[in-house]
Formats: sequence, C-alpha cells, structure tokens
Amino acid sequence: MESGLLPPGRHAATLAEIKEIFVDQAPHAEHRRRIFRAFELYADMLADVLERGTFWVDGGFCSHKVSPPEDLDLAVLIDPTLPLTDKDHERLVPLFTLQQVQSGSPQLWANRVQPMGGLIDSFPLVAGISEQEEYWDATWSSVKGPDGVLVPGAIKGYLEVSW
Repeated sequence: MESGLLPPGRHAATLAEIKEIFVDQAPHAEHRRRIFRAFELYADMLADVLERGTFWVDGGFCSHKVSPPEDLDLAVLIDPTLPLTDKDHERLVPLFTLQQVQSGSPQLWANRVQPMGGLIDSFPLVAGISEQEEYWDATWSSVKGPDGVLVPGAIKGYLEVSW
C-alpha cells in the first residue's frame, strides 16, 4: 500500500483485519477508531435484519492517506432469496444513506442523511444483479484526486466482508 491505497481488486477481509490495518496501523487512529465503532454497531444492526450478506467497504477509510477519513463507505449486497417482511424493510431504510430528505414539523430538509450520525455512507444493492454489482465495483475501484475529481485510468482496491 505504498501509495496509501489498496492494490486493484476486491480483497476479502474480516472486521478484525480491517481494525488492525485501517485503525490501529493507520494515521489518525483515534479518529478512525470512532468511525470503526460506528461500523461495528452498524454491522450488528444490519445482521439483526439480514441473516447473511456482504459489505463492499471503500473510501478514505480503506487507505493510509495523509488526511483523515470523513466516514466509511459501504455497498451492502442483499441476498434476494432472504424472506424479508415489511417490518424488515422498515428497519433497513434508516440504515442506508438517504438523499433529498424532508421531515415533519418544524419543516426540515437535507440533501443527504447518512446512518450512524454521518460516520457511515451506505448503499443497498441486490446481490446477483450484474448491472448493480458492476456499477459498485467500478465506483469503488475508481480513484479520486485531492480535489475530488476522478483520476483517469487509475484504479484501486476495496474490501469485501461477508457474514
């Protein structure tokens, strides 16, 4: 990881390995520890609803960049064969990043609301739908420069955690 980024590809990992490499051995460990605690709780909450699934973990958290990460980015692959009830779907909605949100009284509006107080940026996808998996693979493999603009032709890796 000499560039601060994972080598290209999807790399299987456990939560313990992520903590060791991207919290304990990374710059800004105390800041990262808070994000990781949110991720552990988030994973528990998701597992309460989904008996099995996979995370694709990406973003500045999965790097050793000089600047601290803002959050931990996730794509959550949901097995379409799981027997989810309406109540399960209601429990899942607040676990994903919501966009263009409006709430009751007093009238509030937000362009983006992320789970866990903004420490997690999470998106659902249906496992096995190639278009969705290809989109997130390409998104998580892309590299952005310090200005947030995509670096043409540059690719990096991301992590995969299954439960």
